[in-house]
Amino acid sequence: MRLRQRRPPKARRLPVTLSTVPLMVVAVLAASITTASAAPCSAGTGASSCTVAASVTVTAGTLTVETSPNLYWTFVGTGYDQWASASASTLSGCAASGTGTTCTGGVAPKLMVLDASGSSSGWAVSEYLSGNTLPSGSVLHFNGAGSGTIGNSQASPIAADPFAGTTPGTVCDYASTCTPATAAGACAHNGIGFTTCPAYAVTVGGADATHQVDLYSATASTGMGAVCFASGSASGTGCTGTVSSAFYNLGIKGNTTVGTTGATINVVVNSGP
Repeated sequence: MRLRQRRPPKARRLPVTLSTVPLMVVAVLAASITTASAAPCSAGTGASSCTVAASVTVTAGTLTVETSPNLYWTFVGTGYDQWASASASTLSGCAASGTGTTCTGGVAPKLMVLDASGSSSGWAVSEYLSGNTLPSGSVLHFNGAGSGTIGNSQASPIAADPFAGTTPGTVCDYASTCTPATAAGACAHNGIGFTTCPAYAVTVGGADATHQVDLYSATASTGMGAVCFASGSASGTGCTGTVSSAFYNLGIKGNTTVGTTGATINVVVNSGP
């Protein structure tokens, strides 16, 4: 009788499932991550990782005002009192039109404040007149509204400014992320002649630098950056493409004598509303 030799049982292979693969991949990735070193970088010694210290310093600039250097009005006598908004360029083709005057070539003046002081304290734009030879009995107003067409006048009594009293609007100049100015509710510049905020239209006057007239006061934390007295959106620096909100409206009497007169308007900007 022959004995049959029994073979040892085969070892069972455990199945490899997909669930084990992600664990292996994660282990490999984790091993490849290098933690940044806290050591500073060197311009002369290499390192697999290092740190660079960055520092930014902003220093205070100045508070300044920019405005059109000339204002022009031309009236043709009609026998009536007339009111018109000043042009920043000379007027031409002026002629009587009923009870008023029509002109061509008028351009609205520009006015802007550049507050680079970083103080957030607000500012005040004021003025005083010198060398005043404006027509006798005339009235000069600063306002946020004026003639629909710069240079054209309309008949209205000298004591009744025909343009609505409007606070000038402000927008940021091109390339300036500014904080547009907000008209202050409390103003105090005793040293330069005013203790209250302006009510529009503002009568332009003031005999000297210590008796200025407040044209506009920006409350604290507003008016920072390059601020245009205008509406719309600037397409270039210098308030290019905006619509001016800085009007100088002049009213003359119907019996004004013929001649060329004028004044020097001294514009000042001071810190604080």
